[in-house]
Amino acid sequence: MSYESTTHKLNLTGNEISTVLYLVDDFIEGNEYRLSDPDFKSYVDRIYAELQSVTDNYYAQLEEINELKSLLKEGH
Repeated sequence: MSYESTTHKLNLTGNEISTVLYLVDDFIEGNEYRLSDPDFKSYVDRIYAELQSVTDNYYAQLEEINELKSLLKEGH
């Protein structure tokens, strides 16, 4: 198993994740020619999807918690 193929766990804040996503977007806009390399595009797509899913999951869980709180308030 190599560093390159091992899945690593990271501890990033929401602000840090947003910063990385912003930088990826900005880099891609300025280097669209690099997307013609299928490996590079695959890496970028996977990184973006992984980071975006963390953000999406956070807000989905927050919404679920708020809905449960609302239901509990209605029940009392």
